[in-house]
This record gives sequence, structure tokens and C-alpha cells, in this order.
Amino acid sequence: MKRLFVIAILAIIVIGLIFPNQYIYANSLEDNFIRIRLTSPIKSNKIVNLYSESGFSILEKDNSTENVTFIDVENLKVTIGEDEEILISDVYDNPLFSYYQEEDLVITSNDKYDRKIKIEDKTYRDYIEFRIVSTGLIAINYADINNYLYGVVPREMPASFEMEALKAQAIAARTYTLKNINKHNSEGYDLCDTTHCQVYGGMDGEQEKTNRAVDETYGMIITYNGEIIDALYHSNSGGVTEDSLEAWGNNHPYLISVDDEFSNDAPNSNWSINLTADEINKRLKKSGINIGNVLDMEVLQTSSNGRVTQLKVLGTLGERILNKGEIRGILGDTELKSTWFTIKKQGSSGEIITHTYVIDGNSTKPQTIKLDGAHIIDGNNKRSSSRGLTSRFVGRDGVVEEADKSTSQANSNFLIEGKGYGHGVGMSQWGAQRMAELGHSYDEILKHYYNGVEIIIKD
Repeated sequence: MKRLFVIAILAIIVIGLIFPNQYIYANSLEDNFIRIRLTSPIKSNKIVNLYSESGFSILEKDNSTENVTFIDVENLKVTIGEDEEILISDVYDNPLFSYYQEEDLVITSNDKYDRKIKIEDKTYRDYIEFRIVSTGLIAINYADINNYLYGVVPREMPASFEMEALKAQAIAARTYTLKNINKHNSEGYDLCDTTHCQVYGGMDGEQEKTNRAVDETYGMIITYNGEIIDALYHSNSGGVTEDSLEAWGNNHPYLISVDDEFSNDAPNSNWSINLTADEINKRLKKSGINIGNVLDMEVLQTSSNGRVTQLKVLGTLGERILNKGEIRGILGDTELKSTWFTIKKQGSSGEIITHTYVIDGNSTKPQTIKLDGAHIIDGNNKRSSSRGLTSRFVGRDGVVEEADKSTSQANSNFLIEGKGYGHGVGMSQWGAQRMAELGHSYDEILKHYYNGVEIIIKD
């Protein structure tokens, strides 16, 4: 009996040495793999092209060790059939296999030691599930967490960065993944492949150096008081990171503001852009906001570190106050690199326009105004009526003066000067790079940006 027990143990050890870990999991893919919705490679929601040199296997998600069927071709088309089934055909549109999504099947390559499938023009590891939603077909990649991180780290941080910075990024990305594993659970997957979750590029973006950073930090995650943290990160803090409470109203004691001299003098530590009133107007309308022609923008409120938390945009038909995350989301999060900025209104020749308004007779301090670009407000801060695109101002002598809004609108330009890139909460990636250059280790980097945390190895 003892001899049989020893033989059994040896057999398990041998199998473990021969087969990669991801292939000796319990049969269920749901329990052991990250589900990532793929948007980057998808060209059409009606037809998706697949390629695999070794052919394809179709498996059950709950019993991934058994083939449902094998398809011995290198190219496949996946479409929606007449009965709302998922239809698999060859390149000549000959049907090869069909199934209903309720059957919970996945597609993978027939090479079980190197499972990878090319979807359109990008290659992904492990397994692919197709589902039918109201908009058509969607593809979900079931990936081992290490394989997932191989495709995330080089998309979130340049592979040219120092190894200690890359290790810090790998640990932060692993921690973020496990903390946010149910972010899209109601939609049938865990994470998406965009900046909404983490940018994931599959195998095509993998680099030897970043893969090594993932491997050498295997299982490491960041915790606070024994609980996994929300390991947020961004490109450049501009010199001071932001408190999560001020950024979004979420009070996380490990995401407090810290001085970050390591991010100074790095790319985007200082930046400026020019936006015309017309460009701002188009961006507002794209988000369903119509306040007429944009006349002015005013910072109403900032955080204690100077990041804008309320921005008023004034137009000929009214005004709109943008709050916190709305600001970059509506005005453009690549051009408006952060919410740490100031605004100057410029005239057609580049001169700075003083923001002066006409006020009604309730004021005790009459003001001299520049009519070009001005607008009228009453004692209750409401826009007074005007005729067409011409504002009429009555002076003390009763003479009516006019300013053409169409001209001021066309010439309006806003110089926005800012610091940093991203939301500013958590780890600054350029700051991590500078710390690594100065000889700091990955744990020193993480503990600088995340207050009071511990780094542990998760089983």
C-alpha cells in the first residue's frame, strides 16, 4: 500500500515537471483564468477571423481537458448563424461547427503545450470564448494571470525602463487585476483590454525584459492591513501625487498624497496646450452638452494640491460645471494630460484677455469692461437676453455699445498650462523609473507611493 502511495506521489511530481501549471488546473477555466474582453483586434462585430498553425480545438469551459471537437484547418471564420448560434466556417464559408453560447465552449489551438490563437492581426495565449450580445459578436480571452500580465506590463510601462521599476509595475498590475477581478462581471467577463481597466495587448507586445519582471515577482501582491489594495498608477504625478479622497471621494488610507520629486523633469511633468472655443464646443456637444458658443472657462474649485475639481464652461446658451473625472473625460484625456492646470484666455493676437463682466445697477462698483469677448450677467449671476450674435451694452450716458459675439467666439483661444499626466493617484510610473535609476528597489518604490503597505506572495 505504501509502495503504491509513493508511486502515485512520484507520478504527480513528474506530471508537474512536464506540464506547465496552467494545464494541470482543475478542469474549470472560470476558476483559474482571467476573462478579458478583447476590443483591440476586433474589426467587425459580425465576423471574426482566426488563425492557428496547429489547427483548433473546441473545449468545454468546465472540462477543459477534453476535446469536444478538433478542426484541422489553419484559418477560421466565426459568425452568427441564422438561429443565433455561433457558426464556425472555413475561409470558403463552408460550415465546420456550430454551437449555442449556452453550451459554454471555448476555442484554442490544438498545441496544448503552446496554446495561442491569432485573432485578426493580434495573437493571444490560452483560450478564446465568443458571445453574442445586442451589438453582435464579442471575443473574451481566458488567460492565465501570468500570461495576462505578460501582455499588460509592456503596454503600461516601456520595456526600456529599469528592471526595479518594471518589477514594481508588474506587482502593481497583478494587485490591480486581483482587486478589480469583477469589474465587468455583470457583462460576462472580468476586465477589458483598454485604459478603463489595464491596457492588454496579448502576445504581440510581449518583451523578454517585462516577461522576466513578471516571472521574478511571481505571486507578489500589495496589501494594507491584510487586505489587497486598489493599486492605482499613472504616468507622471507632476511633483505631488493626489489623495484618492480628493480625486474621487474614495477614502483609501494607502492612497494619500505624497511629495514626489522623482517625477520632476520627466516627460509631461510640465505641459501646455491651446484649445479654441470651437474645439471645446465640439467636445462638449460630443458628450451631449449644448451651451451654445463657448465664451469662457473658469476654475471654480481645486484640491489642496491644486488639481481642478470643478470647472465652469460658459456659453451663449448657458453654462455647465464639469466635476473631477468629467473634466478630462469630456475635454480630452490625452491633450488635457491632467487636472492640475491653469487657464488663460487669449485674443486673436495671443494677448491675454482679462475676464471682466458687465454687471447690473445693483453693484456699487461700476467696472470698465473690454467689450470684445464680454458677456452680460445680472445680479443673480444669470445671463441676460441679447439679440442674435450681438451683445448690447448700455453705458452711463445711455449710449448703446455693441460687441459681435461671432467675432469674439472665432478669435477665442484658451492657453492651458499644467503638470503631470494621468489622475495622479498612486504610483507615478516616471517617478518609479527615476527611483530605480537612483538605486531604489521595487519594494522601496511601491512603499513610497502606497502608504503603509506590505508586499506578500499570494498562494
